Amino acid sequence: MDRISGSLALAIVCFSCAVAMGMTQMDVLTEQSKLKRCNHERVYEMYGAYCVGLRLQRIPSLKSGIEILDFSENRLQELKADTFTSYTSIKFLYLAENQMYNIDKDAFAPLSYLQTLDLSNNVILNLPETIFQLPALRKLYLKDNPLLHLSFANLQLHRPIKAPLELLDISNCKISVLPYWGTLPHLMHYNISHNPLTELEAKHFAPMCKLEKVDLTKSLDGLKLCNIKPTINWLQDKNVYFQLDDYSKLNTKEFEKCPDMTQNFVGLNVTHHVCKTAFMEFQSIKSSRRTWLTVTGGLAGFLVGFMLLLYLMHRHNVSQTKTKVEKLKKATPAHDPDKQATLPILVNDANDTSRL
Repeated sequence: MDRISGSLALAIVCFSCAVAMGMTQMDVLTEQSKLKRCNHERVYEMYGAYCVGLRLQRIPSLKSGIEILDFSENRLQELKADTFTSYTSIKFLYLAENQMYNIDKDAFAPLSYLQTLDLSNNVILNLPETIFQLPALRKLYLKDNPLLHLSFANLQLHRPIKAPLELLDISNCKISVLPYWGTLPHLMHYNISHNPLTELEAKHFAPMCKLEKVDLTKSLDGLKLCNIKPTINWLQDKNVYFQLDDYSKLNTKEFEKCPDMTQNFVGLNVTHHVCKTAFMEFQSIKSSRRTWLTVTGGLAGFLVGFMLLLYLMHRHNVSQTKTKVEKLKKATPAHDPDKQATLPILVNDANDTSRL
């Protein structure tokens, strides 16, 4: 009803503007069609396409080379394998507040430069594993997907997560048991708030060795204090900030009387150490790659400079040769049958002397 009222109001406004400005019916239709078009702009030296709130059911034909695509607040229902094949340079992709329920397993495969993916406020039924293989993905927003817990319940990753995720948001997805992601050596911010969790185990956070913040707001209401104490102790031991809606529960006598489980952290520390090793290996590879690129770039620069020097020397030699040839031509008389004679005056003088 609100949408109908809004559409009617928009029509009245357009008509009023048309009457006031003396616009023809064709002009009105043209203006309305412009409202359905995506805007192309440059932001932070990146080229972006903005299609927010246009009620589009599919991604239209856009200009190639876009790095930002904001397709929020539309009516997109599914992503197919060829949806983004023409936009492989996208780095920031916003698909929040659509009607998306299905994502093809290869839908994001062409986006090797993708850094941020926002799929919030949809009705996603399946989450393809290939998302976690994107080599540049750092931020993934999955919040407010009320059916996503159905996919998480049977989530089994067949390959370790390759994406260097630093932020993962799965808040308000009706999750009762957190999915096991495996090692996430880059994750710093983890939002699992507003989920009806039935358990919260420390082993879930052990493979997240760079974790700085966990949002647990409105997720622990159904858990007993003694059941969450080992996890709280683990987070405190690793200096991880955890956000709660009510910290007073942790200061009660009931919580203090719960048994201390820090002696059981031996196995968790091993997992935590494996995560740190994976992070160090990644940093080492990254550093080696940077060094290799520097050396390669320096060598390429040297070769280019060397080739340029050879070219300049060649041009100089050619120029010198041309100059000598031109001087030689100028010194040779045009009427002399012997083109090699360069001193005709001296020859004539010698002939005159012989006559004497």
